[in-house]
Amino acid sequence: MSKFSSLWKKLKSIKNIEIILAVLLGLVVLLVYFSSMGSNKGVANNITYSNSYVQEIEQKLENLISSIEGAGQVDVMIMCEGEDEINKTEYPKVVSAVVVSSGADSTKVKLDIIRAVEALLGLKTANIEVLKGSG
Repeated sequence: MSKFSSLWKKLKSIKNIEIILAVLLGLVVLLVYFSSMGSNKGVANNITYSNSYVQEIEQKLENLISSIEGAGQVDVMIMCEGEDEINKTEYPKVVSAVVVSSGADSTKVKLDIIRAVEALLGLKTANIEVLKGSG
């Protein structure tokens, strides 16, 4: 405890210690701010790229699933992992899918949709949810 007390007394004896600490704190804040700005710019570009990829896959799935007999109107949403690590030569890994179909009250239609999503995206059944929608 005495080492801490003596160190505290030495720090207090330095002229304008509050100003020095405030300047150091300000520099740290600026350093963190500017370092995060540079990394966020790349992430934003990658997410935009992956979002367009994801939207394209969702649209293709909607078109395909709506052509299944009895499926009716269909909306699809897929989730991907690692979207912040994607570059223009890699595509995100799809980890789950939700399909809303007006014909999902039929067990046959629901199973057909699940099989189609499994085959196209390589997902396990547990990662696919098919829900009844209006319309």
